[in-house]
Amino acid sequence: MGGTLAWKAKFPWRAKSVRGALACGLAGTWMLSSAPAAVAQSAAGGEAKTPQEAIHKVCTGCHGLEIVMDTPKDYDSWHDTVQVMINRGAKGSADELDLVMQFLFENMTTVDANHADPETLGTVLHATADQVKTIMERRPFRNLADLEAAVPGLNRSVLETKKRMIFFQ
Repeated sequence: MGGTLAWKAKFPWRAKSVRGALACGLAGTWMLSSAPAAVAQSAAGGEAKTPQEAIHKVCTGCHGLEIVMDTPKDYDSWHDTVQVMINRGAKGSADELDLVMQFLFENMTTVDANHADPETLGTVLHATADQVKTIMERRPFRNLADLEAAVPGLNRSVLETKKRMIFFQ
């Protein structure tokens, strides 16, 4: 599951709206008030090729990554946040914005293990197709320990890193 631009397949209308906002140049007065940050962003170098490069290039011109890493959100909230950042002058090509959304979907998106669809489970938990199938068959789970016990081979370090983003309703 997961992988290259999984968020675009799941939410194609979101990909178009992120690109549309960029194409329409919705920077407005924020762009003028944040000109030094915009210059810092554009001076960062060439086109980002990985989600990690894109998140650094597009986001750190205005703020540190701590604000991103300390604030897990659901996918729709991340999309709205990226829209706001574009409106405030965040710079990046359409491909770079796709990579930013991919990074956020794979690394900073919350997931309800008992109700999420298979693609979201695979992407957010970095789970294989077989593991996702097992999750779907064996839910509901009470907590992370219950999930780990029921699904062999889940990456313990990923689950440990994301434990504050995984919930069970």
